[in-house]
Amino acid sequence: MKKAPFLLIGLLALLSVYPAFALRFERGEGVRISQPVHEDIYVFGGTISIDAPIYGDIWCMGGTVTISDTVQGDIVVLGGTVNLRGYVAESVRAAGGTLTLSGSVGGDLLTAGGTITLERSAVIAGDVAVAGGNVVLDGTVRGKVNAASGKLSLNGNVEKGLEFNGDELYLNAAVGGNSVLVASTISLGSNAALSGNVRYWTSGGEMDFGNALRQGATATFDASLKKRFERPSYKFLGFASFAAVLWYLLAMLVLLWAGQRLFSNLFSRAAERARAEPVRSLGYGFLYFVAVPAVVVLLFATLIGIPLGAVILALYFLLMSLANVITALVVTHWLAQQRGYQWSAWVFLLVALGILILLKIIGFIPIAGWIVKVAVIFIAFGAILDSSGLLRRSAPRPVAPE
Repeated sequence: MKKAPFLLIGLLALLSVYPAFALRFERGEGVRISQPVHEDIYVFGGTISIDAPIYGDIWCMGGTVTISDTVQGDIVVLGGTVNLRGYVAESVRAAGGTLTLSGSVGGDLLTAGGTITLERSAVIAGDVAVAGGNVVLDGTVRGKVNAASGKLSLNGNVEKGLEFNGDELYLNAAVGGNSVLVASTISLGSNAALSGNVRYWTSGGEMDFGNALRQGATATFDASLKKRFERPSYKFLGFASFAAVLWYLLAMLVLLWAGQRLFSNLFSRAAERARAEPVRSLGYGFLYFVAVPAVVVLLFATLIGIPLGAVILALYFLLMSLANVITALVVTHWLAQQRGYQWSAWVFLLVALGILILLKIIGFIPIAGWIVKVAVIFIAFGAILDSSGLLRRSAPRPVAPE
């Protein structure tokens, strides 16, 4: 059969990426991880407590999130209250209402929130990018600090420079490297020590940095910096991409909610079909993505078929644009059925969002990741077609042998 080689390649692709799916899901109103985890973990809940070492990445979303032990990978966290107390070997990306970090981070820290505190015990080996209402940095930053906030109190040392854009800056620490400071007011504490050149703007005009300038450093008032204060350049501070990611996640969450609300039964049946006959679903998905463009081309070849072809093509591109969302919902139903989970609607959506993010990550893996992602999408779409009954209704009935 001609489709056999494609199906075999698809299966081999799925098998080859099996380690990429070595991950763990946890969900509930209260989730506590008290045993070591040796893979990536996705956690969704009301209150999340992680008191054991994690030897992979953590992706979590909750009302209150507390991570107290060592994490050997990255942390990506969204929460109302976030407390990071353990050592993180790689980078941290966090957003929430109140964020407190008292442990050490081996990579960069990218965070946004209402109140952000980097306690004295914290050490950041890389750079810090922070956006918030009230920011207190008492820890040590080995790299550079980019901050946009209403108020920044800097009492911890920064080794490679400071860039601030906000209302109030209180500087009471040693800062190495050059600095760019844009604020309504800048106050200097007795421990302020700037060993690099400073360009600054304040609403009060020029100011005297006095003994805060060290090692021949100079401070220059730059009137052109005023435009940053009047219209903060978040792109300049590196927050545009972070804000875009948050906006993307919210948009995807809305699309997942709409899809689940409107087509829950269809996606559930598709998941059952994908579990029962994944190879068959893969073949149908492949035929769908290849056959529809071919049909559109044939319709465009005739004058009478152009309007119908245009409608089919528009629907095709719409489904293509929603492929990740649709696939994430089918996979989430598959996971719930496979493990016997009885998730609430909110937890279901959070799990689906995590799976959608995973699909995006897999798509970034050269060649193998792209092949696997396409294969999973084909299976999801093929299972939807198969479970909907359209294929069976359109196929000729088999003739019983006499």
